[in-house]
Amino acid sequence: MIPELSHKTVAIVSAFLVSFANFSSIGIILGTVQAVNGEKASQLAKVGFKVLLVATMGSVLTGTIVGLFIY
Repeated sequence: MIPELSHKTVAIVSAFLVSFANFSSIGIILGTVQAVNGEKASQLAKVGFKVLLVATMGSVLTGTIVGLFIY
């Protein structure tokens, strides 16, 4: 399917897919915070969906910036 797409589309989709906006990254973040400070991990677990939403918005912003600079 990639040969049918433009170079700009491939760049935008690649930048979006390489980002860390997925459920496994929430687990990685929780594990890291728990290793450093166990008390903060329970607070972060309560806002896990918000973390995923913000990470997704960051990925969309990254794709937008890539789209602006690719001709």
